[in-house]
Amino acid sequence: MLPLRAHLDALYHDTIAVSEAARRWFDGPGRLWSEELPPPQRLAVSMEALGVTTRLLGVMNWLLHPAHDGEVKALQPIDCPEPPPLPADHPLLATEGGPIAMASRQALARAHQLIRDNGDTP
Repeated sequence: MLPLRAHLDALYHDTIAVSEAARRWFDGPGRLWSEELPPPQRLAVSMEALGVTTRLLGVMNWLLHPAHDGEVKALQPIDCPEPPPLPADHPLLATEGGPIAMASRQALARAHQLIRDNGDTP
């Protein structure tokens, strides 16, 4: 099994990659695409875009906790709950933004799983 530091570093790199993809898509083609949607769908997409940002910032904030620097002995709790799954008919799922939304959920789930797997947290 990988040392805890390696898991945290991998999650950090993956979270940065998802953040960059989210910025490119939601600020570019995703914004143009969503502007053409009817108001209820546009709202659903906007809310999920905010959710993506919230999840990624939550994971980054947790990863950058001072207790997670260097050789990590115990993980701090994360103050970002796992969201419910996106509905199967969510308009974002049929776009390039769908995998980004799913990746943000996976990053947060990985943080929660690391905490569960390393139950000696304070």
